[in-house]
Parts: sequence; structure tokens; C-alpha cells
Amino acid sequence: MFNLSLIRTTTFRLTAAFAAVFAAAILLLLGLIYLQTSQILFRRVDHILTAEASAMSATSPGAILQVIKGKASRDPLSSFALISSSGEHVAGDPQLTLTNVPLDGAPHDLPAEVQPRRALAWRLPWGEVLIVARDTSQLIDFKNVILSALLWSGTIICGSGVLLAFVLSLGPLKRVRETQRASHAIAAGDLAVRLPINGSGDELDELAGIVNVMMNEVERLVTQARTVGEGVAHELRTPMTRLRATLEHVATTFEADDVRSDMLEACISETDGVLTRFRALLRIAAVESRGRQSAVASMSLSAAVEQVVELYEPLALDKGLRFQSTIEPDVVIRADTALIFEALSNLLDNAIKFTPNGGLIQVSLLPTEAGPLVEVRDNGIGITAEEQRLVTKRFYRSQNAAPYPGHGLGLSLVAAVAELHGFTLMIGDGAPGAIFRLLCRSPSNASAPKSMS
Repeated sequence: MFNLSLIRTTTFRLTAAFAAVFAAAILLLLGLIYLQTSQILFRRVDHILTAEASAMSATSPGAILQVIKGKASRDPLSSFALISSSGEHVAGDPQLTLTNVPLDGAPHDLPAEVQPRRALAWRLPWGEVLIVARDTSQLIDFKNVILSALLWSGTIICGSGVLLAFVLSLGPLKRVRETQRASHAIAAGDLAVRLPINGSGDELDELAGIVNVMMNEVERLVTQARTVGEGVAHELRTPMTRLRATLEHVATTFEADDVRSDMLEACISETDGVLTRFRALLRIAAVESRGRQSAVASMSLSAAVEQVVELYEPLALDKGLRFQSTIEPDVVIRADTALIFEALSNLLDNAIKFTPNGGLIQVSLLPTEAGPLVEVRDNGIGITAEEQRLVTKRFYRSQNAAPYPGHGLGLSLVAAVAELHGFTLMIGDGAPGAIFRLLCRSPSNASAPKSMS
């Protein structure tokens, strides 16, 4: 199939331009040869006609007829005619008449219906008119050969130039496609990918080398920035755990009615909150660091959704919520089962947490043209359109969620799992409530926005 992108490449355009210039030069050269050769040959014919007429005008009136017959028999390309002073044909070729050849002493082409010849009419000293003609069919055939060569050579050169442009463009276009694939992988978050270099040292190699050096620095800075919080969480988790154990030990030394016991309980609760944040940060870091090493395999998405529903439906009912589920059976995807289960658990946990008593939670798994779609819908506090792109950031919490406990890391984990698999997490307004949709499709097709209305 014809690839239109080939004609947009610089290689194709430069090659086509050079081919066009070369073809134009060849055509100009052949055209000049054609014109010069044609003029020279026809000037030679005109010189022969003039010389013949001049020589025969020196012949005596009594010998002119014999001279005409002799010349016509010796030279088949030449023909002659003798016209009386009164305009009557006397001898020679009857097609040569003063009607066809003006009496001006200059060579002329005979009319098209007559055999291709050039002729001139020459008044002899005694009053008669001599018409001398010469066959030009061979010259015309030669002109046609040159003209045909001109046209064919131009066509072949132009066609060869276009074909060469296509052939030469295939290599650079292939490299551009490889660069595009690497760039898409980098844009998708895989900072370990580098642009391909084939070692030719051309401008594409130079550009790829510059970008790769830049990507090395970007990867270093991003990794450094990402690991700062993770390192802090890892380093502080142990002392915070010891602090909590110490607080619990101190709490056992107070009497039950001691006011300091309540203060210690509050400190222990805050310490638990900090430890929960640390564990969430480390879990997100673990998910992001797994990258391509994730345990991706064929899994039953239907079974995973059913297990999450079975786990959280009793909690929802205990809170006084209504619970509905619609799960398409036998839906299979390629993913890490544990991570998908964890992401779905976070979505349902959020829905239960932010939906008031008497609310409705709906969970569905449906096949779509783009891939299996998991939807968790509630009619709780909802998320404003301005915040839908922010709630997946670490530690960000919606303004509506301020009265509820939480750390702003649950949706960050869901987003990390979705990005790891190339899935698309979409957040929308349920009016009331919120809608979370997880579209399980391959990274090559994952171009949908991260939020929706």
C-alpha cells in the first residue's frame, strides 16, 4: 500500500529535487541538440538546393533538359521541374509547380499533401523557371528519433528519480518510526528507553545522541526526586514504629482515669496515621519501580472484580449503603492480578468511605470496543471538575473530603497501577457522586484523557 508519509521525508524531497534538476538539465541538453541538429541539416539541404539551381542556370537553353534528366537519374533524393515563361510545365516532376513553390529564389517546404521535400524556384536567364527540390523524409525521421529520445529519456529520468527517492526514504523513515516508538514509550513513563542509533553518524544519529544524553540526565533527576520521599518514608518508618511502641508502653503505666492516657491515645493514633502514609508511599514506589518486571500474565478480570465485590459488599451493607453489581463473565486481560485487585479495592474503599448512609454504590464490568471497562459509581460527596485531574496526585485530597479520614494516597496507587499496565483511569462527575472508570486496554491504544465529564 502506498505510504504517503514517504513523500514528506526530507530524503524524498531532496532526492526528488535533485532528480528534477538533473532531468531538466538532460532535457535542456537534448533539446539543444535537437534544435541545433535540425537547423544544421536543413541549412545543408538549402545550400544544396541553391548550389544546384545556380549551377544549372549556367547551362545553355538547349542542354537544360538533358541536364535535368541526368541529375534526376544520378541523385534519387533530388527532383527537378522546368516551367515555361508562360507558366506551363515543360519537363521534370509534375508535382513541382509554381503553385506549390513561390518564385522568390528561397527554399520552402512543400505542402503537407506532397512528399516531404524542400524546393526553390529559380528564374533562368532566358525566362524559364527551374524548380529544384530535395527529399527531406530522412531528415524528418531523424528529427523524430531525437524527439522520441528526448521524451523517453525525460520520462525515464523522472521516474527513476522518484523511485530512487522512495527507496532512499525507506531507511530514514524506518528510523523515524523507531524514534517515534521510543518517544511514545518515554512519554508513557518508561524513562529507561533511549532513541535508536545505528552508528552511521548522520544527523539522525547526532540528534538521537543529544536526546539520549538529555534523557540520561532527566532519568537521573526524576529518579532522584522520586526517591527522596520514598527514602524519607523508609528511614523514618523504623523510628516511628519504635516511637509507637514506646507510647503504648508508657500508656500502660497510667491509670485508666488518668487524663494523660487520652493524650497518649491521641499520639498513638497520629503515629498510626504517619505509619499508614509511609506504608502507602512505599507501596506506590514498589508499584512504580516494578515497571516491565511486573508479573503480567493472563488473568480473569471477572474473577478479580467478583472477589473485590464479595470483600466490600458486607462493609457497604453494614454502613447502610445499597450495593449493586453487574459483572460480565469470562473477561480475560493481561495484567498483574495482585495489583489489579489492590487498585479495585482502593476504588471500592473510597466509594464506601465517601458515600453517606442510604447511598448507592454500583460496580460493573462490561466489554467495550476499546477493551474491558470496570466502573465504580457512587452518589456520595463527588469530586469537582477542577479537582478531577488532581486527586491522583500524592497527598492531594478533595475539598469535599476534608471531614473524612484519609491520606490522599489511595487514588495515587490506583493511578500508578493503571500507568504500569498502560490502562486508562478516568474520573467523572456522577451528579451526585463520583464515577471511576478503569479501561483495560493496551498501552498503544491508551490515548484517552485521564479525566472526563
